[in-house]
Amino acid sequence: MEYRVLESESWETIHECFDEAFSDYAVEMHVPFDKFQNIMLRNGVDLKYSMGLYDAEKLVGFIVNGTGVWHDLPTVYDSGTGILREYRGKKYSRTLFSRLRDLLSRTRYQQYLLEVIQTNIPAYTLYLREGFTMTRELQCFRIEKERLHREDPHCDIQFRTVSVVDWDAVTAFWNAAPSWQNSIPAIERISSQFEKIAAYAGGTLTGYGIFGRESGELVHIAVRKDFRKRGIGTALLNEISSRTQSPGLRIVNIDGSDKETTGFLRKRGFENDVNQFEMILPLKKRSETS
Repeated sequence: MEYRVLESESWETIHECFDEAFSDYAVEMHVPFDKFQNIMLRNGVDLKYSMGLYDAEKLVGFIVNGTGVWHDLPTVYDSGTGILREYRGKKYSRTLFSRLRDLLSRTRYQQYLLEVIQTNIPAYTLYLREGFTMTRELQCFRIEKERLHREDPHCDIQFRTVSVVDWDAVTAFWNAAPSWQNSIPAIERISSQFEKIAAYAGGTLTGYGIFGRESGELVHIAVRKDFRKRGIGTALLNEISSRTQSPGLRIVNIDGSDKETTGFLRKRGFENDVNQFEMILPLKKRSETS
């Protein structure tokens, strides 16, 4: 077995291994090659900071990482970790991560960020053993559009399609920061692939939504805090539902402490189907960052 940086590996080979490694995963992970490339682009993946496990010349495991800034620190983000079924339970995962950690410790990056599904106990245990700490719980929701609870807003709302999001304005609408793949840099990397709408009441920006028209992925939805409880959030959901081609809507990685948003989604009929832990690991000792 051999461990190699993935910088010279083809995306086609990585996708093939990704598809096979996640074929028995708790969450449906099969994606066509073009969508796989979009995920990698969205997450800022850089193969110079990614590691593969090889049996002879066959890629049988991987950790593909994105790079960027998280909470003002240079950060590496685990965009996908997987090992083919027949290579599991043989401590390859731990060695793969150890080799990667050695690589990252020699870079300018100061921390390593990831998410792990709560029911994936072996992975969660491995990360704790490696020194990760859990920073927050993230919740995922889905709904079939025919089950979406609908009601009319309590004020007159106009929706406008926008090409550019006024981030300075709408970040004030947030209850909690989004996860890496829903962060502003991630959205901007593939901005043209999302539809973006703004909700106005009497000329005032009161809410916004960002979503995938074909996939039904609801990336962002938020309402200005002093305009809540007026049906604007529900109106946004209904508008997004009418503009998407998928039979359902899905939203991932809502901060579990944001009871207002999770409560709103449940009230609209969404089901909480998957929960994750967001975890972080310092890559530098305190003396190295001072």
